[in-house]
Amino acid sequence: MCDQTEYLHAQTFISTHLPRDPNGLRVTLTFAQSLDGMISRTGQALALSSRQSLLMTHRMRATHDAILVGIGTVLCDNPQLSARLLPAGEPLRHPQPVVLDPMLRTPVDARLLTGPKDDARLKMPWIVAGPSADPGRRQRLEELGATVIIIDGVDGDGRPRLDRVVEELERRGVEMLMVEGGAQVIRAFMRSPHLVHRLVITIAPIYVGAAKGVPAVDTVLPGIRPLAYEQFGCDVVMVADLQQN
Repeated sequence: MCDQTEYLHAQTFISTHLPRDPNGLRVTLTFAQSLDGMISRTGQALALSSRQSLLMTHRMRATHDAILVGIGTVLCDNPQLSARLLPAGEPLRHPQPVVLDPMLRTPVDARLLTGPKDDARLKMPWIVAGPSADPGRRQRLEELGATVIIIDGVDGDGRPRLDRVVEELERRGVEMLMVEGGAQVIRAFMRSPHLVHRLVITIAPIYVGAAKGVPAVDTVLPGIRPLAYEQFGCDVVMVADLQQN
């Protein structure tokens, strides 16, 4: 159960800063980080968000049509990518999970595949792969209920090009796409600021340390134009636009 005042705070914040656009798909890039810019510890998950900012994130999920993560997040965190923290009386619409998984490494027992069998409101994932993905793995994942999307356009590392991925998701009816991680995906979108319509960063009041932490960004840093700051519990959430270099 969540506090109604906290939920109304999250609801107002999201509706104010993340409106829908009738002119095409909008991408929201969002993540939580420590004061020293780390989003996780090396090789393990790291809980950063307070209860209040996590509720805001789940409200944000519910207002987006799809939520995208990389295969690293699936392997490390085994997420459901749901909006389960919303209050019981709220009409619940879980986003469509999308996994960037070039070589189809998604485990067959991942919660993204097993969760919808226990809760019909959850959606089976769309798994985005490159043309070199193993056909046998594709068949197995599709037998379990996933939709495997092959993107022919790949980058130099064999990963599906983000512009092609966004185009395909728009073709499938996605109007609001929430990109939530992990580090490689965040950095890839940071390097493609023309694809990002809004940046939402939750900053938690803790230090992780460079020796143990995984930073959200690398040496490629686009310009950021802050639009608003809001406190959720002990965290500060910044909404900003990315500026093309």
